[in-house]
Amino acid sequence: MMKIKQIAFALAALSVSTFASAGVTPAQIETARGAGTLDQAWVAGASAPTKSIYEGWVKGCQAGTGSIFTSQATSSTAVTPGSLGNFFAYACVRGTRTSVLYHTVDGGSLNAYTPFTNGTKLARVSYVGNASCTKLATGYADATNTANNADVYKGCAQSGAAVALDANGVQTAANNAVNAAALTANPLAPQQIVGGFSDVEPALFSATIGGGNVSSFGTVSNAFLGQAFGVAVSTPLYRKLQEVQGISESGTSYAAALAPSLTKGQIASILAEGGAVQTAESWLPIIGDDNGEKVIIQRRVDTSGSQASSNAFFLGNPCLGGSQLLPANASTGNYQVVLNSGSGNVKTNITTASNAAAGSRYAIGVLSLENDPTVENAANSGYRYIKVDGSHPETGDAANARAAAAAGTYPFHMEMKAFVANTAPAGFQRNIVGTIVNALKNPSAAACATLPRGLTLNPDGGNTTCEAGVVKAKFTNFGNNCAPAVLYE
Repeated sequence: MMKIKQIAFALAALSVSTFASAGVTPAQIETARGAGTLDQAWVAGASAPTKSIYEGWVKGCQAGTGSIFTSQATSSTAVTPGSLGNFFAYACVRGTRTSVLYHTVDGGSLNAYTPFTNGTKLARVSYVGNASCTKLATGYADATNTANNADVYKGCAQSGAAVALDANGVQTAANNAVNAAALTANPLAPQQIVGGFSDVEPALFSATIGGGNVSSFGTVSNAFLGQAFGVAVSTPLYRKLQEVQGISESGTSYAAALAPSLTKGQIASILAEGGAVQTAESWLPIIGDDNGEKVIIQRRVDTSGSQASSNAFFLGNPCLGGSQLLPANASTGNYQVVLNSGSGNVKTNITTASNAAAGSRYAIGVLSLENDPTVENAANSGYRYIKVDGSHPETGDAANARAAAAAGTYPFHMEMKAFVANTAPAGFQRNIVGTIVNALKNPSAAACATLPRGLTLNPDGGNTTCEAGVVKAKFTNFGNNCAPAVLYE
């Protein structure tokens, strides 16, 4: 009998060891659901902080139990959070319970709020407990922090379709119906988000599309992360601006110190409806001649945090009652505006302009700085960042693109928000956003330098391990992106 007990103990130990060394599987998730030991929640919103949100989630996980599920095609070789499409989920063991967090970044920041403010129905990865997706032979391995390592599953079923917007920037009735039906047909996963993360506060979005005052729907709080944005232009426009400004650089070199510069006012004249460049229908006010080139603006949809940040920073909207950026696709003479649902579309379209024939080569747009042209594939790499008022976002920090923003010398920098809906059920679902925020603002000393590119830590978040002016910002507007930033001491 003693020998049988010893064998049983050995098998139990082996089972625990095996489970701890591999990510949670769909079968284990389904088993936990049947046993009543499964926690699930769903968040949505901004795409830029995806990797940080994942790492905030991991902080509560048992080591070695992480798995990532995505609807991204198996043909994609990406395994890093933030590069896995717009619909994904994370799973691990937290305490004694199996937990799954579904994460949707389709449509941008505003969709952290719109499911409550105007009834937007988002899509998500289908319930992963019976997922038919493919486990990759090689998962996500983080050399800087092995706690982030995870198995990666791709090609997972998706419930619903990407959000489709009407001319007013609101989800179409048809798209809403499709997504509502898809969620109902997949009842084992959450039917509604609990909130999420946004590049900016909801007040920077128009109330007509689900922004404005959302206090009756839930609680908005600081996420204690900052996001730097850059003005991206096609490479022919970049070189032309250098030529006009007397800067000599050629070939494949794009040094930040030699980047051309435009003022906020000049950029506003390009982006604003009725601006000087649009009125001239050429680049004449900026480069001194039209050069036979169209003015091509690659902008984001109104639900995007990048778009709201552009409105606020360049045009004072709504902070100063300034003009809105062009509301939709437009083509007037040589002035063209293209509406893009995602940053990937902006990059692809600017790259297309870079490779186009004369007359269609000058494109401009705004991207969050997690986008790095030096590591993009050929279809997305034909853009470069210019200086804004003489300051370049990659100065002194080409790899991470945050030192200038953290030091306060690069101005296009916004502070992020977290949102939790009043309807979020108590317990895991109500608490998970706050749990992630607490992890975000207090990374380990080793993780300070490995924050995702373009992100900074807010100085008022209580972090004492990250260096101010390099990773942690020296200035803050305390979460009010319409207010001037002040030195935090």
